[in-house]
Amino acid sequence: MYILGLVLFAISFGLVGYGVFSSLVRSEKKKGRISIVAGTLLLIFTFVMYSYVPQVSGEERITADEVAVTEGDNERFVCTVTDNKLKTSYSSSPGSKEAAEETCKQFEVGKNYTITYEYDFDNDKYTITKLVGREN
Repeated sequence: MYILGLVLFAISFGLVGYGVFSSLVRSEKKKGRISIVAGTLLLIFTFVMYSYVPQVSGEERITADEVAVTEGDNERFVCTVTDNKLKTSYSSSPGSKEAAEETCKQFEVGKNYTITYEYDFDNDKYTITKLVGREN
């Protein structure tokens, strides 16, 4: 994803540069205008791509607005931490109810935390892999 973004940025800047050069030299104005429009659209697409495609894993700073033990798949329990500002819920790995409660005890409502997570495209869920730290 990162390499694809760099390649798209390079192509879009190249198209815009070619378009500006062609327009200034006055050799092929029509190709220059088309190149500027195509480069600008590709640049906008690349910026939007980074906004709407979630990462597979990463580190995030969240605010624990809601913390609850919920029943997941196959009668396994998970600790769910919701950040209303990011509009995202993060869950711990499924396990027993006691393990989920122990995980939830690490989070206090209204406090900021730094976590590492993994995103599952099939289930559209974020899973907490590690609690990195607590911020005040």
